[in-house]
Order: sequence, then structure tokens, then C-alpha cells
Amino acid sequence: MSLVVADPKKRSTVSGAVSGDPWAVIDAWAPGAGYKLISGAGTPTRTYQKGSGFLVAPMMLIASLEGSNLTVQGWVAPTFLARLFALFLIPAETNIGTSGFVMVIPRRMANKVVNGLLGQLGLPTIP
Repeated sequence: MSLVVADPKKRSTVSGAVSGDPWAVIDAWAPGAGYKLISGAGTPTRTYQKGSGFLVAPMMLIASLEGSNLTVQGWVAPTFLARLFALFLIPAETNIGTSGFVMVIPRRMANKVVNGLLGQLGLPTIP
């Protein structure tokens, strides 16, 4: 997975200037929030995932650093099986904003922990 220009309905995206090393903050935050680094270790774009999709849809986060500008994308990615049981009414990716009725519980869970990270980094939070 990589950082992409995404539809706001699919991925919540926040960008801003950061001072210092944001990777130290992100790497310290991730285990406490239940996120694991799944790709990009040591690169300027890293992907984190919380959950395996068994009980709650996996929560995804990508952070990308270009100079002093950090871009963070967060979304929930339900499994194929969950989408099948919902007759594909659930999209493959949905943002972690708090408005809307689709996948409310995992979206609010992800919103809360990602906003905690954004606050630590001095970036705007996701409504």
C-alpha cells in the first residue's frame, strides 16, 4: 500500500509541517495504540495496521514524510468476507471521520487513536 491522492470518502488525509523526527513519535505511539508496522521500515513512507479483520475491520494508517511535511492517511479496510455478507454495500475502504453510518464502530475507534497521534505531532485532527 502506498500514499495516494484519495477520495475523502475512502481515506482521511491530514498534512502539515512537523518539527523534529516524526518517526520517533509514530513508532512510540504505534504499539500502545495497537498498530503494527507492516511495510516501509526505514523509508519515508510507512504503513501501519491495527487488527487482522477477524472481529473488527482492519484499521490502516500510512505516514509519508517529504522534507518537513508529514502526510497521514487513515482508513478502515473491511475484509472480503465482511463485504460479501453485507452484499458489497460496504466499500473496500472508508475514511475514519465520525460522520456517516457505515462501519461506525471501527471508524470511531480508529478516529480516536489516530487523532491522539495527530495531536502529538501538532497536526490538525480528523473531525
